[in-house]
Amino acid sequence: MLGKSGSEIKYLVALSNGANATAGSTNASNFAGYEFGTILVADASAPAAGGLTVNVMRSGTSDGTFASFGASINYAALALHGLRVRSWTLDSSAMWYKVSYDNNGGASSRPTIIIALQAARTQPVTTQALDTTIFSTILGG
Repeated sequence: MLGKSGSEIKYLVALSNGANATAGSTNASNFAGYEFGTILVADASAPAAGGLTVNVMRSGTSDGTFASFGASINYAALALHGLRVRSWTLDSSAMWYKVSYDNNGGASSRPTIIIALQAARTQPVTTQALDTTIFSTILGG
């Protein structure tokens, strides 16, 4: 990601792989201090008849009204499974973000959703989530 090593990027597991039969959303997170975000959605099986829609939403406050702004990912109904990635700049005054997911009335979906954040800096991120482990960068080959 833009020439950064793993320790210079903040990783958040927004949703762990598990059967989700209904629509939902993650908790709100403050992305202040970061300049670029990337969402990675991996679904282990082809979504059922309704497909799967994932939206990144933002708000000015943690308990405010969240709205989508175009950072969405769709899996068509019965389409191939796999990894979908979308990035965006964090250039808005709305610094609270969360992710919504909806199987559009179909059977359960099993997505894993990860968000990666980075800033214009080279210092390691010291506030990684407790369930995130960063290994050293291997230079050269």
